[in-house]
Amino acid sequence: RLRPGDSLEATLPGGSFCLRGDAGDRPLVAYAGGSGITPVFSLVKSTLATTRRDVGLLTAHQSAGAAIFRKALDALAARHPGRLDLRHHFDDRDGLVTPGEIRALADEGADFYVCGPEPFMALVKRTLTAHRIAPERILVERFTPTAPVEAAEEAPSGPSEPVAGTVTVDLRGERRTVPQRPGETLLQSARRAGLTPPFSCESGDCAPCMARLTDVRPKTRGNNAR
Repeated sequence: RLRPGDSLEATLPGGSFCLRGDAGDRPLVAYAGGSGITPVFSLVKSTLATTRRDVGLLTAHQSAGAAIFRKALDALAARHPGRLDLRHHFDDRDGLVTPGEIRALADEGADFYVCGPEPFMALVKRTLTAHRIAPERILVERFTPTAPVEAAEEAPSGPSEPVAGTVTVDLRGERRTVPQRPGETLLQSARRAGLTPPFSCESGDCAPCMARLTDVRPKTRGNNAR
């Protein structure tokens, strides 16, 4: 529904899916499915331009015609024949991505970057973990909502009565306090208090509403902001 002249408010990049400052000469291995190549492409280019690290990249697309940045990636591989191991996978030609294809690039000393549809990323993470890659060496960027919350964790339907205690939210220098309600998230409490916190977890998965925890231990339904 956007029209010419409309303005959009955006948050700053979170900085959690980026090159590590302590990487040294460790190889970089990336797996990108569909439009997940977008953030991975910049990481690959930066690594080749500013470091001596070797790079392995597997891209997965439905077909050759759907491959994003294919010409640019092929040109990059031609300029760095000894450093960039580029592998294109096309579903209509090769079938679905297999664990064998993932393991073929899995240098045990590398940093790993994964972005793409959730089933693709789950397969990559599962394969790398089985290949004894430490979880902290695997960085994931999501652009789709997380799996639905289990029914047992969902807030009860209909209005809920307050329980003992209150929720206090500090946002942009403004403090609001409201009675606590069972099953309500901190985001929901903040909005009920009349505040307008930034969020994407109800329509995407971008983690702009990261907060500082100062007391108690709230339960996080899905933390993808690490």
